[in-house]
Amino acid sequence: MIRKGLALSFITLVAMAEETPIITHSEFSYINTKGNTNTTSLAFEGAAKKQWDKNIFRLNANMYKSTDSGKTSKDKWSSEFNYDYQICPRTSLNYLIGYKEDRFSGFDYQFYSGPGMGVKVIDSPAHNLDVQANILYGEDKPEYLPRDSYFSSKLGAIYHWQIQENLKFIQEATYRINLEDTQQNFFYSKTAIENKINSTLSMGVSYKIDYVNTPPPPSVRTDRTFLVSLIIDY
Repeated sequence: MIRKGLALSFITLVAMAEETPIITHSEFSYINTKGNTNTTSLAFEGAAKKQWDKNIFRLNANMYKSTDSGKTSKDKWSSEFNYDYQICPRTSLNYLIGYKEDRFSGFDYQFYSGPGMGVKVIDSPAHNLDVQANILYGEDKPEYLPRDSYFSSKLGAIYHWQIQENLKFIQEATYRINLEDTQQNFFYSKTAIENKINSTLSMGVSYKIDYVNTPPPPSVRTDRTFLVSLIIDY
């Protein structure tokens, strides 16, 4: 139900917008090994953005699945929807909806939603830094435990450095903390290099860290992923 609600809200809001282009960014990674080990890994990361007048819609989705000798070893996906209303060229009012499932993190699902503000701290041809802060109300469902609803705050930043015409460095980081139990917090980081092949295709290398300070046992705190991806921008 939550998945359908997220998808429907994005489709409805975009349909209300004028005929402006949707900018998309997709990353695909696939690994298959056979012999002494038989593993298959598939990863996808996608983003879509639509803007008209002072309104901006942004949708991000991540998926990673892996099997080892036919047995699932990783199964996770997450998505975030952002609506921004620009009050000036560098500042926006924001509303965020986020949802995540990860079979091996100790949570059946995590959901959060709430208002915030975004600021474009740096905006130049070579360097861009965007910062966003939100106050959220959310719900977690740990495995084998009751649902937990609470207020939290989230701070995120995205930095882009155009090193050369065809070479870009990207650093993303978000930190979310339970305001009712500060021992419970979540950190996500993505460090990436993208090398442009032509106007549409790029090759990328990324390193992701997904950290939970107090994961439900027997899950560990830190999940790390290294990916080589084919990137499509259109």
